[in-house]
Amino acid sequence: MRSREQFRKYCGLIARARSGFPRPIASVYTHCKTARKLAAWIVVMASFQAVFAQSIVFVSPSTKGPLTMSCAEGSLSSFEQLHYMAVSHYLASALCQQPRIDSAVGVWKGQAVNSGMIDGCSSERARQLGALLARYYHQEKALVFDRDASGKTSLLSFHVTQPLGVVAIMMAQAKVSGATVIPHVHDNLIMIVATDATEHDRTMSLYGMLHGADLHEEAGNTELIGDEDRAKARDVFTMIVAHSPAEVRQLGSDMYSEQFNELGLQTGTEVTAAR
Repeated sequence: MRSREQFRKYCGLIARARSGFPRPIASVYTHCKTARKLAAWIVVMASFQAVFAQSIVFVSPSTKGPLTMSCAEGSLSSFEQLHYMAVSHYLASALCQQPRIDSAVGVWKGQAVNSGMIDGCSSERARQLGALLARYYHQEKALVFDRDASGKTSLLSFHVTQPLGVVAIMMAQAKVSGATVIPHVHDNLIMIVATDATEHDRTMSLYGMLHGADLHEEAGNTELIGDEDRAKARDVFTMIVAHSPAEVRQLGSDMYSEQFNELGLQTGTEVTAAR
């Protein structure tokens, strides 16, 4: 604030002196006007980025408990997962501008569950979406990652060619406890949230051990909403939904209709028509 005030005083003095001084001083005044416009543009762009910064939601539909890697990977074709993906698409298309939803395997300390990732929502919408999904699928927690250049958490992602079982073994060796793995046709995308320098170093070690490719790192902040107790977690999610805008509360009510129970059995056209 002090430097901004000094800048204003400086340009004001130049403006008053402009008419009585040679051309170089007038030129400085012109630069001041240009600098003002540039400063205003920077403020506008920073505000724009803050408003439209996108967040990511990680949440699983599974209540079966930890599975083996092969079972979790097989669960990606289960009706539970198909239903989860259909519900996620339904909600995200209503709440987010340009959402991207991916089916995934959540790996935690050598075990895994079928899961998912929703990207492309604002911070508040991501939190509301996480609460809606976690409450509906009786989860303990949902993780929200808010992109923020000044954030203290890192989201690291990279591609590997090894199968999920090998990835889990290497994670144990690198002492990386958790990751979200999105299977692709020819490789797997690994996403890891590192909350401190130690976790970041371990993730980079894993990246090297797996000969990963296309490393991408984003700064941000994380929020783990919910509770270890499912009943208490449900109260947390219900409170978030209850304090959300009307359209979110309406979606929360719609989710317990017969229509929602059948999502995943319908074609994309039928789901769109149902909305």
